[in-house]
Amino acid sequence: MVTVTVAELSAMATAAPASAVDYADVLRHPEKYYQGFDLVWIMISSALVFIMIPSLSLIYSGLGNRSFALTLFRLPLITAAFVGLQWALWGYLVTFTDSMLPSNWWGGENRAGGLRDVAGRPVVVGDGPDESAVIPELVFALYEGMFAAFTAAVVCGGTMHRTRPRRFIIFISLWSLLVYDPVARWTWSSKGWLRELGSLDFAGGTPVHIVSGTTVAAFAVFCSIESRGNLLDFLIDAGHKVWRRVQHLAYGVWSILRIVILLFTCGHLRVPEGEDAPNEELSEQGVESFPYNINFVVLGTAFLWFGWAGFNGGSALGGNLRAVSAWTATHVSACAGGVTGMLWIWLMKGVPETDVELEGGDPRDEAARNRAMARQAFDRISVFFFCDGAIAGLVAITPAAGYVPVWSAPVFGVVGALCVNFLKKEAEIFLRHDPLQIFAVHAGGGVVGMVLTALFVDSTTIGLDGHSTIPHPEFSTAQRVGYQLADVSAGMGYTFFMTLGILYLMKLVAFMFGKSSWSQTGVYSDSNRLEDNFQAVVQQQWRGDLDPEGRPFGRLVAPSLPPAPSRPLREDDIHLEHLKNLPSPPRSATSGAQVPPWGMMPELPGSQGMPPWPSLPSQGLQPRT
Repeated sequence: MVTVTVAELSAMATAAPASAVDYADVLRHPEKYYQGFDLVWIMISSALVFIMIPSLSLIYSGLGNRSFALTLFRLPLITAAFVGLQWALWGYLVTFTDSMLPSNWWGGENRAGGLRDVAGRPVVVGDGPDESAVIPELVFALYEGMFAAFTAAVVCGGTMHRTRPRRFIIFISLWSLLVYDPVARWTWSSKGWLRELGSLDFAGGTPVHIVSGTTVAAFAVFCSIESRGNLLDFLIDAGHKVWRRVQHLAYGVWSILRIVILLFTCGHLRVPEGEDAPNEELSEQGVESFPYNINFVVLGTAFLWFGWAGFNGGSALGGNLRAVSAWTATHVSACAGGVTGMLWIWLMKGVPETDVELEGGDPRDEAARNRAMARQAFDRISVFFFCDGAIAGLVAITPAAGYVPVWSAPVFGVVGALCVNFLKKEAEIFLRHDPLQIFAVHAGGGVVGMVLTALFVDSTTIGLDGHSTIPHPEFSTAQRVGYQLADVSAGMGYTFFMTLGILYLMKLVAFMFGKSSWSQTGVYSDSNRLEDNFQAVVQQQWRGDLDPEGRPFGRLVAPSLPPAPSRPLREDDIHLEHLKNLPSPPRSATSGAQVPPWGMMPELPGSQGMPPWPSLPSQGLQPRT
């Protein structure tokens, strides 16, 4: 007879002391042992986490460009399906069941393979020694499986222009088994070494965000090594970049000291000005900051924000006040992050007072107007930076939501948004093969959240579920910060090197079964830029002669057309002069407008070699310079 340790609920919906009962009786009468509202909340939370996956489809396709937008739109959901199947077959077994090995590295209970015997077994929830609060293992496996699928979907954004979906699916299947499952076991399993060490991670600061961001960083480093041909050239180039950034930092510090010295000496002491290091020049194949569709980004952020209620609120694993506190803290942190992101860009770039912001020029001066638009156009879209800051706030509060009081949530949003904005500037130089800035947002925000968790952890908040207590109450704040940093370092280090190992293993297999040399065997490459033949179309377009990144794009000159028959003018008439001045879409813009009546759009600088409108027989078009 199989027995399990579970407490029977009394008529007043309170649990009696836990005792060994017949497992068959639990399956026959689950209502005697499990709270129905707990099951309902976790099932709803699982659905909310699933909604976050198509949210990533919207965000990634909106942030990318039209030549890869459709692949980025479909890949997260496809990835979630593969990882969801892997989780049911062996992922849950590896992550959460008892190990058959002395090392306790992986789980190994055969009963959990394929979720065969997990229907009614109790899983203890909460923090601390109290084991009276339990939920059925099946609903726990469902909820945690959504986390595995979402984490893999986050990694999809690092594949833009680097690989086809079939190769990525092979990679992500190996990655889920060798990277995500072990790190999640360290953090959340009752016998995970990071949990026993004293690390605090409520909803996935390390297993979800730091692991996914570091994976994309490893992917970018691999592409950089491949594009240079060998590791030595990559290290030399990385060293030069580090040195230039150190020079920039030294220049900034000296500028501050110089101002202080001049203030204290009333300007009598001559202090030489420093010389700044040269700016980094980004490759044409590097970061592309001009998003394809702002509306997709906004809509995806809204759904992501909505789904985070289940991501953090559901991690209380019960319908209780701790879940309410976690979701409230999450919402407040996202609000603070969004506001901070928008204020950040207003302060950095300035708030335009008029539609045309000129530097003392004539408002009718088209060239001056275009220069002003090129400087301000992208930055005026404050909602983009609002979304960026909101996501940073959501990521930062994730490891802390059930551990910190609600009043501290704005700190997570503000600090998370500021740190992510700073890190994105550095990542543009050091990780130019991460065009969607996933490392900066997810890994950077996750690290901030893990550290701040140690500073604001509160025993009262932890006990709001009625049975949890603060782990290791004897730890000081400094000790907790140290253990949080140890958690972050272990997750980042293991993920980075294991991901590189998987990528080079795939390259080795391709080399063994291919006909190319090792240097010409590319699994993921930046030198062979991938673009979809079936591409997205223009939905927004910038005005003026320059795109938001300051690059000129040509205008069309309409050929001579026969005069229209004489008739009275109507309000909807389009004059030929308007057609002559119609600008072509800039780089990364994308098309839904009708084909111009005078023929084919010529290829223009920055269009990635793809005509933005369908080709028709040319009628003598000439670009105007």
